[in-house]
Amino acid sequence: MPPKNKKSPKSPKTSKSPKTKSLSKTLKSISPIPGSIGGPGGIDNATLASIRSTSLLFAILIGLIALIINVYAIIWIYKLENIDCKCSNSWMRLYIKYYLHVLIPVMSISLLINIYLYFNELTYRDITSGLFSFYRLFAGLVNFLGFLNIIISIIFINKLKEINCECSEDIRREVYFIYNIILASIISLIILFALMSIPLAVSRLC
Repeated sequence: MPPKNKKSPKSPKTSKSPKTKSLSKTLKSISPIPGSIGGPGGIDNATLASIRSTSLLFAILIGLIALIINVYAIIWIYKLENIDCKCSNSWMRLYIKYYLHVLIPVMSISLLINIYLYFNELTYRDITSGLFSFYRLFAGLVNFLGFLNIIISIIFINKLKEINCECSEDIRREVYFIYNIILASIISLIILFALMSIPLAVSRLC
């Protein structure tokens, strides 16, 4: 009697390997990168929100001071026109006058936007209106022309001082003069630091 064929032992069923976690769950399980927001040594969300709020408050304060100075500056320019100050009658006075007519509304709008963002705990990224994008582009152009206004204002007032123009003497003239010197100094420092960082960036690429 032929031997019965031995049943081949059933190969054990290979247990299905556990499904790998999805990428999102894996990323959630990974600790934040050190130094990043929420990571070890980084800034948590509450601190970041506080910094943004403080920055907006500082921008509101600086914007208000700058607005007041520029309003008083255009009042001074109109005073020169009303008293027919001959020694100040030049194209530079005319440029400052018309530039301030554009700058003051732009500064007022920016101040109102910052106040709105501050009290609603928002940032500029939260504003998605196309009109706001156009306004920021226009404001950028006005600020660019402001570089020229700073130079013209300093030269204009300095010339009035050199010729000892008594009809232009006013505390508003002195404040506007100092204001533009401070702006010129800040811009010069920014440009200087930017130029100093170029060799460092080049050395890192090499």
